[in-house]
Amino acid sequence: MARILVVEDEPVLRRNIVDRLRAEGHELFDTPSGETGVELCTLLAPDLVLTDLRLPGIDGLEVLKRCKQVSARSMVVLVTAHGTQKTAIEAIRNGAYDYLNKPVELKELVLLVERAMSHGRALDNVRYVQDVERRRGRLDQIIGVSRNTQDIKQRIRRLVSSPAMTVQNPPTVLITGETGTGKDLIAHAIHNEGPRAGGPFVQVNCTAVSEHLFESELFGHVRGAFTDARTAKKGLFEVAEGGTLFLDEIGHMSTALQSKMLLVLETRRIRPVGATDERPVNVHVIAATNRDLQNAVAANEFRADLFHRLKVFELHLDPLRQRPEDILPLADAFVNLHSHRFRRATPRLTPAAADAIQAHPWLGNVRELSHVVESALLACDGDELLPRHLRISAEPATATMELSVNGRRCVNIDLRRGHPSLDEVQRLIVRAAFEELGRDIEKTACVLGLTVTKARELLDGGIDVDDRAGKRCSPADAPGPPGHSGKTRRNT
Repeated sequence: MARILVVEDEPVLRRNIVDRLRAEGHELFDTPSGETGVELCTLLAPDLVLTDLRLPGIDGLEVLKRCKQVSARSMVVLVTAHGTQKTAIEAIRNGAYDYLNKPVELKELVLLVERAMSHGRALDNVRYVQDVERRRGRLDQIIGVSRNTQDIKQRIRRLVSSPAMTVQNPPTVLITGETGTGKDLIAHAIHNEGPRAGGPFVQVNCTAVSEHLFESELFGHVRGAFTDARTAKKGLFEVAEGGTLFLDEIGHMSTALQSKMLLVLETRRIRPVGATDERPVNVHVIAATNRDLQNAVAANEFRADLFHRLKVFELHLDPLRQRPEDILPLADAFVNLHSHRFRRATPRLTPAAADAIQAHPWLGNVRELSHVVESALLACDGDELLPRHLRISAEPATATMELSVNGRRCVNIDLRRGHPSLDEVQRLIVRAAFEELGRDIEKTACVLGLTVTKARELLDGGIDVDDRAGKRCSPADAPGPPGHSGKTRRNT
């Protein structure tokens, strides 16, 4: 059922229209005056306005303009016996849905109303999706006071205000960071704060689509391109036209698709599967990955040229354990967010609960923190959020490991804070083995099961390497691995 306003100065026609549409189950309001019609439109916000072109006082075109100003979502149809092509074009240009000539065929009018309502519902759905999208990611939703968080926000502000974002080929953005750090929130914020906010935001998880369908998903296909291609289908590049395409977890894209993706980024043209022609695309591409793409490039698992094409503008999100000053502000934000979701009073985070939250390692990053708070609110029935609701330890976790080399050299690892990183531990072990084995690079490589090239790389060129010709050891002759003396201590 639709709410319809009829503005028509001929009493008989107005009554016939009202009676017929009311019989179809719609809610009807009517007036002979254009001025009154605008007032009713302001009060009622009708789904559809049927207005005559020739009216006493203001005419139908003026009614159209004013109704669109006070109720943008109202569909407007002009009805007149004085229609001309020029008037029709002007009406459509000013926002009319359609144009109907007198004498009015009531059956035709009923069908027109059904089409208008269907179109209006589709527009409402689009507006709802866009509104949800706008609320999903804004700069003010990026919570934190750490240097990394503030730097990310400042760089996004500079990017979205840059003239480079208004061109048809805007700079690609690469967002890196561990799983759960909020890479998708950053992508949404760039879209919603930038000049493409009115366009679509299309997200695709590169690990969730099977490889043999991925090209069709991205670029589309024509009818008959493969066995199940009974109809043509737009790819996500075309769906995102005028907006943003977010390629999440791009680090896991197959090498065959990487080359095609590089070509699209370079030419801004796509070729649907089975098509012979190329189509231009106007899309802002944002990519994200939790993978170290530099290491993937070194291992020949990711194209170097695509990597450099993606990282025109790079944003790196530190894990939450490396920005502890962000933990409590985020926890407070999640308490408020989930309390509102659950339609309950917002409880107070007690000092003990705050200490427990601050001490937890948060290996799952911001996503883990959000889920813990959400679960805690479901367990809390009072006005205070306590440590027992969180189901995490209130004591600072001490997860440390010590690797001893021949009882003299030690590598201390803080698992809670991620210091040092795995790459740094590798370098420390190789450096210790190198010193213990008389600075013999070939023996070091043999003992650790590395190539000489890899051992040199991990030593990082910081030590003069003694290449002793003929000093190659076999696993049988090699001394025990210098990285492990059997003395490993773990404290939790």
